[in-house]
Amino acid sequence: MEKFDLINPNEVRILYYQNPSHFYVYLRQKINSHAQFQVELQRAMENYQSVSTIPQYQRYQPVVAQDNHAIWHRAMILSKLFFSFFNKLFFFEDFNCNSTDICVYFVDVGQKENISITNIRPLPSEFNRQPAFAIPCRLYEIYPLNSIDQSSWKLDDPVHDEFNRLMANNALCKVCDIKEQICYDVAIEIPSK
Repeated sequence: MEKFDLINPNEVRILYYQNPSHFYVYLRQKINSHAQFQVELQRAMENYQSVSTIPQYQRYQPVVAQDNHAIWHRAMILSKLFFSFFNKLFFFEDFNCNSTDICVYFVDVGQKENISITNIRPLPSEFNRQPAFAIPCRLYEIYPLNSIDQSSWKLDDPVHDEFNRLMANNALCKVCDIKEQICYDVAIEIPSK
């Protein structure tokens, strides 16, 4: 994963948002690098020589997966989708069964998605060296109303619209803390227009 400067503010652009306690950003200076990387990845997948048998995949294996917009992304296998029952997803770890969907994490986007096994390919080694572009963040000491639990944001909370409105362009991001070396607690400064 790309790293923030821990001392100076970082220029970022919002990439994928779930709530103020769970969102992903790009470093502004890496946006063009990511675009070029994606062009090269799409070209490599156009030239991919398909094999007659579907490869066996393992949990946390790096792969390339095609999203529902027919765009290839680097991904990591999370688990196979067993079935959906009353809008609940049930997963299992036996990758040799007949299930056709696999849950993947798009490392350059920060998003999970269930993908058909036919839209997953082994990751070519030349794309394995680049750190993931998506940087996981959460707003430092920001909590839902009437709660100290950062995971309890309500879908209709007005903070979602305000956050997306303010983060539509570039912002400055100051690191306040790092949680388990996988998520940055940040303070955001929105540039005035």
